[in-house]
Parts: sequence; C-alpha cells; structure tokens
Amino acid sequence: MNTRTGSPRALVALVALLTVLAAGFLWWQSERSQTQLREQMLSQAEQRSLQLADAMGHQVARLLNVLDLELKGLRREWLRNPALFDEEARAVLDALPPGFVTHVSVIDAQGYMVYNSRGPQERMYVGDREHFQAQKQSGGDRLVVGKPVQSRLVNEWTIVVNRPIVREGRFDGTVQFIVSTDYLASELAALQLSPRDVVTLMHADGTFIARSRDNQSAMGNRVPGDRPFLDPAVSTDHGIFRVLGMLDGTPRTYGWQRMDEHRLVVAIGLEDGSVLSALEPGFARGRAVTGALTLLLVACGGLIVVLLLRSARREAAAKAREAFRRRLFDSSYVPTVVMDRETFRMIDCNPAAQRIYGYASREEVLGKLPIDVSAPRQYDGSTSLEKSREYVERAHAEGSLVFEWLHQRPDGTQWDGECHLMGFESEGRSLMQFTLQDITARKRTEAALRESEARLKEAQRLARIGNWQLDLTTHQLTWSDEIFRIFELDPATVTPTYKRFIHAVHPDDRDLVHEMYRSSVESRQPYEVVHRLLMPDGRVKYVLESGFTQYEGDQPVHSVGTVQDITEVRMAEEALRRLNEELEVRVAERTRELSMLNRELEAFAYSVAHDLRTPLRTIDGFAQLLDEDCGDTLSPQGRGYLRRILVAVQRMGRLTSDLLTLAHLSRAELRREPVDLSGMARAVADELARSDPSRQVAWHIDDGMRVTADPGLMRVVLENLLGNAWKYTGLTTDARISLTGTAHANGTVEFCVRDNGAGFDMTYASQLFEPFKRLHRQQEFEGTGVGLATVHRVLERHGGWVRGEGAVGQGAAFYFSVPGAVAGGR
Repeated sequence: MNTRTGSPRALVALVALLTVLAAGFLWWQSERSQTQLREQMLSQAEQRSLQLADAMGHQVARLLNVLDLELKGLRREWLRNPALFDEEARAVLDALPPGFVTHVSVIDAQGYMVYNSRGPQERMYVGDREHFQAQKQSGGDRLVVGKPVQSRLVNEWTIVVNRPIVREGRFDGTVQFIVSTDYLASELAALQLSPRDVVTLMHADGTFIARSRDNQSAMGNRVPGDRPFLDPAVSTDHGIFRVLGMLDGTPRTYGWQRMDEHRLVVAIGLEDGSVLSALEPGFARGRAVTGALTLLLVACGGLIVVLLLRSARREAAAKAREAFRRRLFDSSYVPTVVMDRETFRMIDCNPAAQRIYGYASREEVLGKLPIDVSAPRQYDGSTSLEKSREYVERAHAEGSLVFEWLHQRPDGTQWDGECHLMGFESEGRSLMQFTLQDITARKRTEAALRESEARLKEAQRLARIGNWQLDLTTHQLTWSDEIFRIFELDPATVTPTYKRFIHAVHPDDRDLVHEMYRSSVESRQPYEVVHRLLMPDGRVKYVLESGFTQYEGDQPVHSVGTVQDITEVRMAEEALRRLNEELEVRVAERTRELSMLNRELEAFAYSVAHDLRTPLRTIDGFAQLLDEDCGDTLSPQGRGYLRRILVAVQRMGRLTSDLLTLAHLSRAELRREPVDLSGMARAVADELARSDPSRQVAWHIDDGMRVTADPGLMRVVLENLLGNAWKYTGLTTDARISLTGTAHANGTVEFCVRDNGAGFDMTYASQLFEPFKRLHRQQEFEGTGVGLATVHRVLERHGGWVRGEGAVGQGAAFYFSVPGAVAGGR
C-alpha cells in the first residue's frame, strides 16, 4: 500500500522539480543577457557624458572669454577716462545677450563700490567678499569667477566675474560683471538631453554656480565631498562616477571636466532610466518570449502531474474523508453525541461530550440512554423518557430540532443545556446526532435579569418614576409600564410616539417641553423640567421629566430619560405654601399687636416714672425740713423712722430714673458708627477710679477693640458692666477687672468683662437680665436691678447678645457680642 502511494508522489515531485529547473534556467539566461546589455549601455553612457562634459567645458570657457574680453576693455576705459566709463559700460551691456549680465560695477582698492551701471547706490562695502580678496591677494592679473549670492539689486542669484584694476603697478580695485545664474542655467539646458538628465557648473570647491534643472533649489548648496573632482588625490582633469542626484535622488552617470584656469568644474549627469530606455522594448519582448516558454513548460509539467495525481487522489480520498471526519469529531470543542434511533443507545461521542456529562472516559458514555444523563423531569414536568422520545420523533420528521434540556451528572448536579438534534442515515442505519451547549450560566443570568426587571418595575411603581428611550435613527419611542400608568394609557392598545406624548402635555406647557428637549439635544447637556399633564377627564397632573441624548461622534443616536409623577408632592407643596402665607399674615398681625403693646407699655412706664418724681420730691423735701427743724425734738425711734423715709425716697428716686432710662433706650434711634471700645472702656475705668481713690484695682483692657454701634448706648453697656465689676469687687482685696476680645473661626467676636469679686449663684442666672431682679441683698451691695436689663436691651437692639457666668465668692464673667466687631490684641 505504501509502495503504491509513495511511487506516484515521487514521480510527481520529480516532474515538478524538472519543470521548475527548466523554467529557472530560461529566466536566468534571459536576465543574464539583459544585464550584459545594460552594462554595455551604461559604459557607452559614461563615455558620452565625459565627451559632453568636455564640450560643455569649452562652451563655458568661450562665454568666460567673451566676458573677459569685455572686462579688459572696460578696465582700459576706466583707467583712461572714468567720466566716459558709464557710456562704455552701457554699450557693452547692450552688446551682450539679454539677461546674461545684470549690471557692471567698479570697486576701489578699499573695497567700496564706486560705480554701478544701475545708477547711484549707497556706498556699499564688498571688500570682504571672496572674489575681491582673491584679486587683492593674488598680485597678478587674472579672471576670477565668484560664488553665487542672492543679489539685493536684481533680486536673483548672481555670480561676480571680475578683473583687477592695476594702476602704476599696484592694486587699485576691480571691474566686474554681475552674471545671472538663471542665464547660465538656460545655456546649460540648451544641450539637447533627456528631461531627467542634468548639466551642472560648479566652483572648484563643489558650490553650485548653475544647474540646467532646479537651478533655484541648487543655489547656496554644495555637493558632498565624496565627489572625485573634490578629491585632492585625483590628479586628472576629467573623470566619471555614478551616484544618486543630491537634489532629486535620481540615479545618474556623471562625466566631469575641470577648468583649472577659472577654478570651475562642469559635470553632465545622464539618467540611468533614459540611457536604458532604448533597451526596454527588447527586454519586454525577451521577457514575453521567456514567459511563454515558461508557461509551456509549466503546462506540460502540470499535465503530467495531473495525470499522475488523479489516480492517487481517488485512492486517498475515501481514507482522507474518514480521517478528517474522525479528527474533526474528536478535536471539536462542541460536545457531540451519536445515538441509534432504534435502541436509543449512545454509540459514539467526542471528548467534549464525555467531559460535559461528567464521565471519566468515553467508554462510560457509550451504551447509555438519554434518561441516564438527564434529570428525572424536564421544565414542563414531564418525564425525561417521554420528552426524549417526543423530541427524537420530531427531529426525524422535521430533519432537525433545537430545544433546552435539563441534564444531571453522576454526582447529582444538574445543568441546563441547549441541544441541536438532527437525523441522518449511515450504512443503512437510522442515527441521531445531537450537539450540546451548557447554558446554565445563561439561564441563571436570564432569571436574575427577570428578577431585576421585576424589582425595577416595582421600584418605579412605588416611586412613580417611569423611564423612556427614543431611537433618533428609527424615531421609535419606548415607555416603561410606569409611564403608561402615569399617562393612564393601556400598553396593549397604545403605541408610544412623541406626538402622543406632546398631546398629553398641558397646552400651556407644550412649547416649554419641546424647547427644553431641543436645547438639550443641541447643547449635549442633560435637561430637567416640571410640567403638567392634562388628563381626558380634565384632571391635571404634575410630572418631573429629565433626560439626555447620547452621541456617536457628531451624530445623536438616542435619547433616554425618566418621568416622575409629583402630583401629590406638588399638592403638598402648594398646601405648605398656603399655610406659610397664612402663618406670615398671622405673625405679621401678632407682631404688629406686640409692637403696639410694647409702645403702650413703654409710654405707661415713662408716664408712671415721670409722674412719680413730683410726689417723691415733695416727700423728700418735707422729710428733710422735718429733720432740720424738728429733729432735736423727735425721739430716737422717730428719727430712725425719718431716716428710713429718706432712704426709701432716695431709692425710689433712683428706681424712677432707671425706669425712665430703660424706657428711653427702648425708644431712642440707633446711630451706628465706628466706636473705639478699648478707649471708651479706659475712660469709664478712669471715672470709676476717681470716684473712690482709696481703692486699688488691677485693670486690664485689650488694645484695638472696635465695634460699629451707637456710641452713647455702647457707653451705657460699658458703664453698667464695668460699674458692676467695680461694685462687686468692693469687698475683695487684690481686686482685678478685665475687658478682652476673642475672634472665633465662624467670624464672630466675643467680648468678656471679668472680675474676681462676689460672684453669683448660677442657679439664678436666668434672672440676671430681668428688670428689678437682684441676686444680692441691698445691705451688701446697693442697686436697683435695672443695669443688666439695660445692657441686655441695648445689645439686643444692636443684633447682639449677652450672657453671664459666675460662682459665689469666685467672681463673675459677662460675655457679649455685637455684629461687625474687631477683637484687637493683648
């Protein structure tokens, strides 16, 4: 068997090898002939370029000789009569070819231009130019050709050709022609060559002077130093080289010729393509013949190979098909099982099926029934045996069938599979093949998705929020169930459209909704709008609509958003607004009543206090007269009664004055202005110290404390707070009183009046600022109980506050604050 199959293959390989060798020899011979022809043509091109370079060198020399002859004549004229030089120079320019020489100039021995045929010019210095220095330093009489420069006078690239002016044996300047490089380039281009050939005139150091092609690009450049005519070791005045063009990268064969007399080099480059173009038709014909012979050889060899392979293919085809089927079956990652339709037994399976069923080997699977790898019951509750027979019969009748099946592995774990069942015939047997796919993860994902969708619908129902999506390509609008409920539409009979949505919007809100959506699409920004819905029965609903548009590049693709029913919230807000309005009216009315009552009480207090003064003065006066006139006749008990009357009257007088002051403070207009609290406190402290010089009190008042308040009222505050501190330290040795300011992080400033006097019980701190409430007996410390109430009233009118802290026998501290205060420093 191996001999029969091996022999045709060896024969086929031999025929193919001979065919390839014959074809290769033909092409090798063809290419070899073409290469030899190319080398011959390029060799001829080298000689031709060298001849052309020599001829062009003679032509350039003739041009320079013409210029040299005219320069000598102009030099003689300059030496003989400079006054007539201009006329002679213009005649020479007219005689020369147009555009050849742009102008004539004369340079003196110091390097300054003393004549220019283009008319008077500024005194230009050219003494540092190379062509001038060459003449000045040579000491001889020779023609010098300069390097190209961009002329400002004629606005083009030019070269200087000059002769020295020698007067009485010494150098006296130069006379020079300014020659256009464009003209020289046109003269070089006059040589009849192909469009890609190039003629170049260069300085001896490789600087371009003129070029027949791309002359402007060449100006200011030099050829690389590897050119043979730049090599000092090359002694010949001509030669040949091949190189890529410096400016255009074109391969050319160059012939060059030195002009040592003028330190110039002429190079002519013949493009390889144009040189070889004459051979291309012959090469093409040769390739065509070679190709035809090759095709003939290949056709003959192919025919022989086909005849040899035809017999071998028939023999190998059946075996290859079976091997391929088996290999494909076993290597497939898709679990595949073959079952006998008559016995329902599995007769074949691949390794993938063995693994998915949970068996260790293929042999364990063969012979099994479908129910052996299935769960007892399927999804619809029927037994696996009944369901499997039903599916087999359907697949046999229909040709194929796809269904889902609940499987069970030997260890009891169940998994979901998607089965593709189809019937086929093999060697007279009716067989069934089914492929499997484990879809357990997909089924779980689908179940989770269904559960998530159910939870989303329930959440939307509870929150009364629905979502929508608009495909801007197909204009298809999709609503969630909650939107149908909000719009009170039946999803079974109503198809969502933008027109239906706008129709449900209240007519007064339609333009607003449409404009908000249009603006959102154009600006690519989300939008949010509250609008009304008009129900068919006339009811109005309020909804909060929001959305945004997604883009692909610059193209909007679809819009998504939500609609929330906020009718109940809006109604609650409206009810709350009405309640607030009613409360505001009631508060304003109550405030007005309280204001009237306060004014009446203040007027009453003022009236009572004012009216009490007259009888008090009367009682006080008669009591003093009684003491003065009859005091000696009264008994000790009577005089005691009289003193008690006088003390009571005086205390009643102070109470009346304090009551009038408190009433005045409640009515007085505030005049806010900057107040130096530190300076005012020191003034009050000085007054207190002068009232009792015998007392020794240690005062501490921070510097820089300032407030914006009514100066008079702030003095009342300090007089009462510092006065109380002075009074309640009256029985304290080493008394200390301080006023400090502290700035807090929230921007407020807190002032503190602290003393180490009698202090008070914090149990009664709530009574500190009530009028006529005193925490000490009159016998201990005199007073009316109005001072702290006055402080509280003044600070409250300024928008501030006051509070007190203390302990019996340990002193007291009163803290207060006024808006716009500055703490100062210690």
